[in-house]
Amino acid sequence: MTVLDMSFYILHFDPFHANKWRYGSFLTVLLIGAMVGCVSVAPTAQNQITVEGRAVVMGNVPFAKLILETSDRNSYILEMSREMRDSLMTPAQIRVTGSLSVGAWNGRPFAQIQVSDLKHVH
Repeated sequence: MTVLDMSFYILHFDPFHANKWRYGSFLTVLLIGAMVGCVSVAPTAQNQITVEGRAVVMGNVPFAKLILETSDRNSYILEMSREMRDSLMTPAQIRVTGSLSVGAWNGRPFAQIQVSDLKHVH
């Protein structure tokens, strides 16, 4: 390749030299788009769940958790305010409504409900 051919290539085909401002703008927009796409979205009402079952305390102190066991053998860790927890005597039949998420217990993933409403069922 001669010097003349090289200069023709640089002027017309090399994006780093011929169109460096346009290329830089394109790269900036692409990076901003990637960053905006990675922003997490706050949880919505779609993860709300209502479950009925028997509340029991499982595990040993300091690792004890309040667990809701359903009739179809599903188990959920119940996270609730201190006032709700103090009003509950276990074992008890209850219906809870709250946000479903994945928590951990004894080193394993476990379904967890952040309780917003609790009712006793007789």
